[in-house]
Amino acid sequence: MPRKVFLVLLGLMLAGVSWAWAQPNHDFGRGGFQDRLLEVKRTQLGPALGVDQQTVNKLLAIDERYKPLRHQVITGMIGDWRRLQQTMSQTSPSEQEIKAILSDMKRRKQEMQNLQERQGDEEMAILTPIQQARYLIYLRGLIKEARSIKGGTGGPGGMGAPSGGMGGPGGMGAPAFRQREIPVSRPPQ
Repeated sequence: MPRKVFLVLLGLMLAGVSWAWAQPNHDFGRGGFQDRLLEVKRTQLGPALGVDQQTVNKLLAIDERYKPLRHQVITGMIGDWRRLQQTMSQTSPSEQEIKAILSDMKRRKQEMQNLQERQGDEEMAILTPIQQARYLIYLRGLIKEARSIKGGTGGPGGMGAPSGGMGGPGGMGAPAFRQREIPVSRPPQ
């Protein structure tokens, strides 16, 4: 698998997990959602990747260093999306204001991609290609499990992973809000 494709996939998966961490904690017995997720990773990651506990600890330490940075960018993305919605709800939105918001959104998206790439590079430096592939598969399963635990399906209370492009709120790394269909009238042919 080409390195760039791998890093993009890893970044998207990390963004999904990041979104989970950006959500408020929910009580699942002993600790909050984040604590529970960390404990699951601590116990499952070694066997899932075929690595020792020292490697698991290194991976978790890398993730811990990037978590506040991802959270900060995600919070900014959510704020940008809300500003855009608010501005667009005005009867005559200012083109300059919209242009500035879109520019902020694009900048934050690039910031998130840069963070994900740096984190991915650090993580991949300590894993073999087979372990890297297992890590991708593990993260995908973890995201699905986290969604089911939180009961989210990508709605406002869920943790929808961002999608690529700038086509909607998810494309900017914001939560994947339910999209409404917009009727389009086409001239008869």
